[in-house]
Amino acid sequence: MGIRVVVCYTGGVGSQAIRLLAGEPGLELVGVLVHHEDKDGRDVGELVGIGPVGLVATRDVDALVALRADCVLWHSLTWEPEVIARFLAAGTNVYSSMGGWWPPFIPAEREILDRACAEGGSTFLAGGNIPGLVSDVLPLFVSGYAGQVEKIRCWQSDYVPHYPGAQQLQGALGMGLPVPEDQSPTEADQGWIWGIRQSAEIVAAGLGFELTDVRVTRKEYAAALEDAVLHPSGLEVKKGTIAGARWTFTAYTGADGDVPFYEVVNEQTVGLGLAPGWRVSEDEPNWKVEISGIPTITCVFDLAFDPDLEPVSALNAARAVNTIPILVAAEPGTKTVLDVPAPRAATLAHRATSVAKPAATRP
Repeated sequence: MGIRVVVCYTGGVGSQAIRLLAGEPGLELVGVLVHHEDKDGRDVGELVGIGPVGLVATRDVDALVALRADCVLWHSLTWEPEVIARFLAAGTNVYSSMGGWWPPFIPAEREILDRACAEGGSTFLAGGNIPGLVSDVLPLFVSGYAGQVEKIRCWQSDYVPHYPGAQQLQGALGMGLPVPEDQSPTEADQGWIWGIRQSAEIVAAGLGFELTDVRVTRKEYAAALEDAVLHPSGLEVKKGTIAGARWTFTAYTGADGDVPFYEVVNEQTVGLGLAPGWRVSEDEPNWKVEISGIPTITCVFDLAFDPDLEPVSALNAARAVNTIPILVAAEPGTKTVLDVPAPRAATLAHRATSVAKPAATRP
C-alpha cells in the first residue's frame, strides 16, 4: 500500500493533481472532496476526464477525516483553517496551495493549526506559484548566488483565458468587472496582501532582513478590446471591462521601516495586446526574478503555452504531488519552504504521461 492521499476539490489544480496521482506509483488516491451536489457520488476519474477509477467523490468532510489518510492536498478557492485543522488533528498531513503560510504573521490561525498538528502528530505546509514559487522559492534560491543583496524584484505575467474557474477569474482577478474609477482597496487586494506578505516574511527571514510592512504601491487595469466568452470557465468578458489586472506589492525594512527591499509585480490577463506595456503574445515568459547584489542576477522562468492544459494549474498540481513524500516524512508542526527540502519528481521513468491531460482535450 502506498501513501494514501485525499484531494480537496476538483478545480483547475485539484483536477490536475488527481490526474497525476492516477499514474504515480507509491501514491494512492483514497478520497476526493467536492463542492457541488452534481459532483457528489460521481467517479472522480470521470470528473477530471480520465475515465473511471473506481472512487467516488463526496461532499462529506467527516467521512474523509475518518479515513485518516497520510496526506490531504487542499486546493480550495477559500482558506478554511478550521477544516484543515480537523484533518491535522486526525493525524493527516496537509499541503495547501494557498499562501506561503508564515505562521507568526497569523497568530490566531497559527494557534489553531499548531494545536491540531500537536494533537495529531501531523504536519502542515503550503506553497504555490504566487504566493510561492516566484515570490519566495525562486528569490531565495537565486539569492544564494549573489553577495550583499540589497533588493529583490519579482515579476509574474500570466495569460489565463483557459483557467477553468470563473469564480477565481472574476473574484480574485476582477476579470469581466467594470474598470474601477479609483484605487480604493478591494477585497481582492486584501487577499493578495494576505498571501504576498507571507512570501515577503519568508524571504526576509531567509535573508536576515526584518520586515516592517507590505503595501499595494500600484494597481493597474487594462480593458477588453472586444466581447469574449472564456473557455472552459464560461466567464463573459465584455468590451471595456477588465481583461488585465496588475498589482505592485512592496515590502519595507530599515530602522524607520521605510526602506523598500522586496517588490512583486503580479500581472494577470485574459487578453493580449490590451495596452502598451501589457502582455502581447502567448509565449512570453511567465516569471522573472532580479536580485540586486554582487553580481546582480536576473532569472527568467517560463512555462510553455499549451492550449490543452492550463500550465499554471499543472505546475501547482505537480508541486503538490511531488511534495507529498517530503510532507509525510517531515517533523510534526507548521512548516514553510525554509524548513523542508525542495520537491523533486521521483517517478519519471514509469509515469503514465497520458493521464496528465483530460481525455476530452487530447488529440
